Amino acid sequence: MGKKANCQAGVFVAYASARGYTLLDRRLYLPEKWFGADYAARLEACGVPKEIAFATKPALGWEMLQDVVQAGTLPFRWVICDEGFGNNPTLLDQIASLDRWYFAEVPHTTHVWQERPATAVPPWSGRGPKPQHVRLLPAAPHARTVLALAEELPADAWRRHTIQEGSQGPQVADFAFMRVVALRGALPGPDVWLVLRRSLVDGEIKTYLSNAPADLPHTHLVRLSGLRWPIELCFQVGKQELGMGDYEVRSWRGWHHHMTLVLLARAFLVRLQTRLKKSPCLDLAPGTLSGGPFDPTYHL
Repeated sequence: MGKKANCQAGVFVAYASARGYTLLDRRLYLPEKWFGADYAARLEACGVPKEIAFATKPALGWEMLQDVVQAGTLPFRWVICDEGFGNNPTLLDQIASLDRWYFAEVPHTTHVWQERPATAVPPWSGRGPKPQHVRLLPAAPHARTVLALAEELPADAWRRHTIQEGSQGPQVADFAFMRVVALRGALPGPDVWLVLRRSLVDGEIKTYLSNAPADLPHTHLVRLSGLRWPIELCFQVGKQELGMGDYEVRSWRGWHHHMTLVLLARAFLVRLQTRLKKSPCLDLAPGTLSGGPFDPTYHL
């Protein structure tokens, strides 16, 4: 718009199950340049504690996930995140280290291999130090972008699936599934699912990676592609019903105080809704997608 706008950016973690969904935790994101000498006075004026250091948004998300796991009060199998987090291989590996499965949207430019390329430690030439690090063999194929793989698929590789039954009718899209090898640096990483979702309206393709087992039914992955919307509804309800955006604070304590009250109010409403047995927050018809139980998920 040609203008600069002031804003405050937060990273949130949400929890969703068949009984409802709510925001669990929050972190205020501070730009890296704020931790330079030029912004010291601003940090002090905003009341930012001296022990706070710069952290990327994926790092803030990882902090919250660790807290939830250590608390041990809420069970979950899946972590779902958008491409801002899915584009961070370190975070994905950290999620996997928790013995959890991620379903992460990734940019179209994400590179993968269709088959695991051969690697080896190069032979010693007789001069200099002996090689110690594994490298791709010269004949190894080049990694491809996920969008290129999607665009090359034949028509019969796509299958139409119902993602979920909503209040305005079923949400339907075309899907394709591939087992691929993710990159870690310039080397092959874990074997993962590549999930491709194509809109029936405009042909837009969304791309996801998941470390779920190779024998997981495709219908589970279809369902997961539609479970980003609960967190969007959390923010919608928070802003429309709970005053999430109705504040004018500019301090560290003020932001955390306000967001904490919003999270508590939302949790109270979800608990009350469950007790009164109102219609489920996640509009899932029995057996529509997976035919099995709904696994609780975390969303970043």
